[in-house]
Amino acid sequence: MLTLESVTFGYRKRTACIDDLSLSLQAGQTLGLLGPNGAGKTTLVALVTGQRKPTSGKILFEGQAVELGHPGIALVPQEYAFYERLTARENLMFFAGLLGLARDIQKTRVTQALSQTELTHCADQKAGTYSGGLKRRLNFAIALLQTPKLLIMDEPTANVDPQSRAFLLDTIAQVKQQGTAIIYTSHLLSEVEAIADHVALLHQGKILLEGELATLLTEDHRHLEVQLSEPISEHCQSQFTLEALENLWYRCDLRSQSVPPGALLAALEADGAHIRQLRYGQHRLEELYLRALAETEGKP
Repeated sequence: MLTLESVTFGYRKRTACIDDLSLSLQAGQTLGLLGPNGAGKTTLVALVTGQRKPTSGKILFEGQAVELGHPGIALVPQEYAFYERLTARENLMFFAGLLGLARDIQKTRVTQALSQTELTHCADQKAGTYSGGLKRRLNFAIALLQTPKLLIMDEPTANVDPQSRAFLLDTIAQVKQQGTAIIYTSHLLSEVEAIADHVALLHQGKILLEGELATLLTEDHRHLEVQLSEPISEHCQSQFTLEALENLWYRCDLRSQSVPPGALLAALEADGAHIRQLRYGQHRLEELYLRALAETEGKP
């Protein structure tokens, strides 16, 4: 559906914000777009939506070059993109009119968007009176008016309460089930881990890490983490090359040690350790994220 081929972009000739980047996204797929501030995420969103043109390379949507205002691509920006003096219904009718839809279709789409984002009960209140969570819902509702094939969401849950965040994530999951492709940017990696099936980590305009999330979290990372009631002996720690983490957690790389998990646990118990918690065989997205950045920056 969406293909980026060797895309480069820079505001100055010698500075590339996006550097020879290639990426693809299929219908119904959710891409978690990650990276620290200044990594190039906002620039990439601007390129995919046609707000910017690449210096070189191609950006294709359904086989055609991306143009600004493509009816199949909708953006939910981080900033509030509506008129606070208007009601939610008035805002939606205004933006539906910009889409060039027939009047009866406009009303149907507005009703659907209000219902999908659960704004019907306050549709005739001025948007400026809304809480932060309701304003985020209105931002989302505007994007849903055009029933997009590609939905781009830039920090859509910033500064909202946990209940509103949970609602927005549930609604995003429903949109995905309808076959919509989604690009989701967030600094909350737990959100990305919950809804994305594909991730790409940007750093200085380049992709450091990219692939299916489930695969990245499991492949080539067979390790065991245990939380103990008290520190283990130096002998046991060195014998299994255990890495001491916070709060009495220890990590063992089972590949390098060639030791079965059961044998390691038995050795810990023989050393007098009481095991409180256990994690086996899967990383968290935050761990992958931090490790990839650390390796790039030359940190241990």
